Amino acid sequence: MNDLTVENLNRELERLEKFSDIIGTAIVNRNGLLISSRLPRDIDERRFGALAATMFGAIETASSSLESNKIKNLTVEYQDYQFIVIEVDPNTILVSLFDLNVDLGLIFIEIEEFVTNLKKIK
Repeated sequence: MNDLTVENLNRELERLEKFSDIIGTAIVNRNGLLISSRLPRDIDERRFGALAATMFGAIETASSSLESNKIKNLTVEYQDYQFIVIEVDPNTILVSLFDLNVDLGLIFIEIEEFVTNLKKIK
């Protein structure tokens, strides 16, 4: 990935981060390798990306027996926060970490717009 593309990805991540309830975001290859990230310092970015990619792949595999439905997103809730994993393209996923008590509708609107912008950059 060239420097201009990475710079544009980082700019989009920064824009998404300005949405008040989003704690951080990461763009990850489907194999779990981190492409770009704006996650809090106390989160190991590489492990977080690998975890998200593994979970998304596992849920796709588990649901493959369902007819004609492709996984759109995966939402995971922890005690203090939650995150969403969304496919950007066949090789890339977006992971967004946010507060536990948020309006998911607003989060999804922001993230869907973000994914649309990412597809234009890539």
